[in-house]
Amino acid sequence: MTLTMTVTESAAERLLAITAEHGITEEQGLRLFTRGGGCACSGPSFGMAIDNAESGDSVFTLSGIRFIVDDVSADSLEGASIDWVDDVMRSGFTIEAPNAQTGGGCGCGGH
Repeated sequence: MTLTMTVTESAAERLLAITAEHGITEEQGLRLFTRGGGCACSGPSFGMAIDNAESGDSVFTLSGIRFIVDDVSADSLEGASIDWVDDVMRSGFTIEAPNAQTGGGCGCGGH
């Protein structure tokens, strides 16, 4: 499965610099994944790590970066946009994923 995603120019530049700095091999790529934690009503949060592809992973190249996504995270990341933000308030990657589902009910005391 190949995902439809976008990477902004600023995010691509930063990701290429990071992968070059870490000297990743041809077999490795940037794994995008959903992770638990936080309030279920806010939907999944996402993480990134340099990793090797495993059986069942989607592997594709976008903006010169090799991405790896597991089948559990793929639905949430379909249509996602990755950006690099560097302003007075924060600095880091943001992943906007319109297909990420919220958990339905809030498990943190909200209604």
